Amino acid sequence: MNPLASITSAKIHWKKTPPGASIFKKEYEVEKAGSAEYDGNVHGGVPMKFVHVTNENFEDIFEVSAKYEQWQYVKHHIFDMVDNYAAIVNEAYLPIPFLVYEEERLIGFVQVNMREGDSGEGGCSREEGYSREESHSLFCEIRKLIVHETEQNRGYGTKILREVTKWACNKFGISIMTAHYMAENQAADRLFSKVGFRKRRTGDHVTVVIEFETGGNKSGPGDDTLACKYKEISEFTEIPYRNIRDFACRIKALKKYPQGRIGADEGIHFRKISMDDCRQITQMQLLESQEEYVMPFVDSLAQSYSDLFESEITVTYALYNGNNPVGLMEIYYGRGSDFPGLNDRPVYELFRILVDKDSQGKGYGTKAVQLFLDYVKEKPLGEAEDVVVSVVEGNDAALKLYEKFGFTVFGRDKYGHTALRCSRFSA
Repeated sequence: MNPLASITSAKIHWKKTPPGASIFKKEYEVEKAGSAEYDGNVHGGVPMKFVHVTNENFEDIFEVSAKYEQWQYVKHHIFDMVDNYAAIVNEAYLPIPFLVYEEERLIGFVQVNMREGDSGEGGCSREEGYSREESHSLFCEIRKLIVHETEQNRGYGTKILREVTKWACNKFGISIMTAHYMAENQAADRLFSKVGFRKRRTGDHVTVVIEFETGGNKSGPGDDTLACKYKEISEFTEIPYRNIRDFACRIKALKKYPQGRIGADEGIHFRKISMDDCRQITQMQLLESQEEYVMPFVDSLAQSYSDLFESEITVTYALYNGNNPVGLMEIYYGRGSDFPGLNDRPVYELFRILVDKDSQGKGYGTKAVQLFLDYVKEKPLGEAEDVVVSVVEGNDAALKLYEKFGFTVFGRDKYGHTALRCSRFSA
């Protein structure tokens, strides 16, 4: 089954969005989106603005869409955000996604991935940042570039690629940048060739490479290669970290970094989501009867990327039974202002629990709730006197489950959902 099928039909409930609002601004018929075409017309004049994707503008990325025939070449943004979350919490690479604007008009999306080589031991005690001498251990990839379908054939793809390439060279001091695309994607072929990328390998997929001159007078704008001495003319929002270790350390300091494991190995337990977990979890499905009450797996996991930038704490875990992933779990710690009468009091919230439809009816959800309560009783993320959960009206199965553990209704949350508080939780 197409993983997007459940997404587009579901009611999406974001923390900052009213119930019923969707992550998608329109229905998509197929799974993938493609990169921009280049028609030889380089759009010039007005500088662009590259805005880093965080919680503040996360939903805006879904306003960037490609032409129908381009969707076969690049997977949808939502899967990129899933990959980004897993990459960060596993310290695999640093994803840097940008929304691209000209004046106030959204024209595209581009993502750069920064990966470290074998540059010594990691750890949060290491001094932040990289010097030019260390830049040889950084590998930079253009992960994705899409120009919005109404803005194509105006040279924006070339302009975006030139600018982000120069920006990465100037900011990180890299000497090589790569990109990968399917061999039949001729639009991408023309685009990367125009900017000076050269093919290193062909087959079902193409790898292209551009090398930078850090000195001398061999290259410049309009030549086959770019040089770090040439400054990008567009505005880029500042990235508050320079490498994946820096970002991971910030998350750990804010207690947003998931533990490796919570609970015993042999039964139901929570694990930090691995790259392999992402692939399995995004394929998981809810029962059809649950789709109007709960956000689907892939949406939930994509939102975890946005949550990393929130001021409050949401930690996401894979739900395991032994060595088999069976679902998803999210724990929130922060102000209880969404709940009646709690205002700014800190709370623990069972923000989301999802069990794959093929693993339901086996008691996994019940065991997961018990493990959650045992975990938060130790107050691992901070002090709180209240443990809460909200249930969408009509989801009687979830309501009965929580009542078994001593949760009682105490009103409605800010979105109109039934609010429950655990009376058994003690300080």
